[in-house]
Amino acid sequence: MIFTVLVGNTNTRLAWFAGRRLVRCRVVSTNALLKDLDRHLKQRVRVSGSALASVVPAATRPVTAALRRTSGSLPMVVDRRTRTPLRVDYDRSQLGADRLCVAVGAHLRYPGNMVVIDFGTATTVNVVTSEGRLLGGLILPGISMMLHSLADSTARLPLIPAVGPHPAIAHNTETAIRSGVTRVLAGGLDRILSEIERANGRSYRVVATGGGARLMRRVLRRISKLDPDLASHGLAGIYQYNRPAGS
Repeated sequence: MIFTVLVGNTNTRLAWFAGRRLVRCRVVSTNALLKDLDRHLKQRVRVSGSALASVVPAATRPVTAALRRTSGSLPMVVDRRTRTPLRVDYDRSQLGADRLCVAVGAHLRYPGNMVVIDFGTATTVNVVTSEGRLLGGLILPGISMMLHSLADSTARLPLIPAVGPHPAIAHNTETAIRSGVTRVLAGGLDRILSEIERANGRSYRVVATGGGARLMRRVLRRISKLDPDLASHGLAGIYQYNRPAGS
């Protein structure tokens, strides 16, 4: 069994794999994880190895140490030097481990040319070709970030939940905010997708992951596949790619 840990700004995804097959997955808030690392990372099954990808630099070292205690071996930590199944046309020193994992996961799980959109704390767009190249991508604010910005920067606009009705024409402040935020994000992404296809002269399948993917699929019709475990599959794939033969 392989244990993978993806530390995000808001949430951390814990996943167990038997080979390439996902056996179990659990999501915990990153704050809760860091408050009690050993409890959250404690292994109830025997694992032969573990892998860590973190976008929170302050969390990388303590999580690495905790994984060594709980799994009995030093985890593989994804960084800019880690080999991957993809050729990366992006400055690896600036490429978040989460973006790398979703790109690898998409390449391993789906054929063809893909744009992978990760709706997390930030929204990231990653272009992956059928030949196995990560061409690069874009970074946008996430849904929650935009909602918080409106509430924090105005005197009368409330902080509202992202989930709920979002009609084309709203009749109260809550739905007006929600509809505006989701539609401006969907419209921007639709424009980005069209420009990516024009720039490269090819069409792309759109795969979505992250906490806001299900909500955004309702307003961004270009999304053809939802895969909440895409980054975990990518991290497991990177681990397998770097694993010594026969181990």
